[in-house]
Amino acid sequence: MSHLTNCRLTGISIGILILNAIAINPVTAAQLVSVIDAHPERLHQRSTTKSGLGLDIGLQPVIVRDYSQKSSKNPIAIQPGAIANPNKTAGIGISTRVGTLGIGVDVAKSITPQFNGRLGFNFGSINLNRTDSGINYDSQLNLSSIQLVGDYYPSTSSSFHITGGLVAQNNRFSVTSQPNASGTYTIDGNSYQSSAVGTLNGEYKYGNSIAPYLGIGIGKSTNEGLSFNADLGVMFTSSPKVTLNASNPTFNNNPTTRTQLDNQVRQTENDLKGFNVYPVLSVGISYGF
Repeated sequence: MSHLTNCRLTGISIGILILNAIAINPVTAAQLVSVIDAHPERLHQRSTTKSGLGLDIGLQPVIVRDYSQKSSKNPIAIQPGAIANPNKTAGIGISTRVGTLGIGVDVAKSITPQFNGRLGFNFGSINLNRTDSGINYDSQLNLSSIQLVGDYYPSTSSSFHITGGLVAQNNRFSVTSQPNASGTYTIDGNSYQSSAVGTLNGEYKYGNSIAPYLGIGIGKSTNEGLSFNADLGVMFTSSPKVTLNASNPTFNNNPTTRTQLDNQVRQTENDLKGFNVYPVLSVGISYGF
């Protein structure tokens, strides 16, 4: 067998060795190539011991580099981006918030680099004093809602977002009347002593139990670690529906005074027609992982 044939066989054997290393362990192949590139004289010495002919055929770097560039199924370890980043985040964030919807907790999931989906729950209560249609009330705003919204980030380098979605809400005012300074109520233009009426108890409930939401905000809770968030927007709740009853059953069930109570309800609903949206403002802290 000629010296030239021996050299060719040696080159083929080295190529097979490298390809096998790639199939078994890409890192081993990278190390083998590094050794050959760094010390080509060793390979040259081995191949020219008997024949005196060099093996400078460029086989080892050409095979490995072509293989790494052309193989889409098994890219080797030294190829940039071939191995998944072990520190890559899960794209999930948990937030706590406080605002006009009460105290809230939500979970966000990154769908794309520019879009997050968010599911949250809000609850709480606020005590207020209000006057509607000439009647003073002690009222409590009871807050309860579940929101499913999406946050769109126009720029991946900014936390500013536009938010839209739906809020299933059961926010309502529970009201208890207080007589005026003379101890009377004025109901549908008629004055009654508080002893004849008792107290007036009512409820104001927003018309849309499923309310569309639109807003803007800052913060991206799916970013890794702690971050600040704030949202400003409106729920399209429709104007409130009102119920009103007297604690004295005689007054409440008498056809004349019942009609007057119903007229008072319509007056109050008419006064509240302009309150067909609910303002939403919240601030909070998020943690992403």
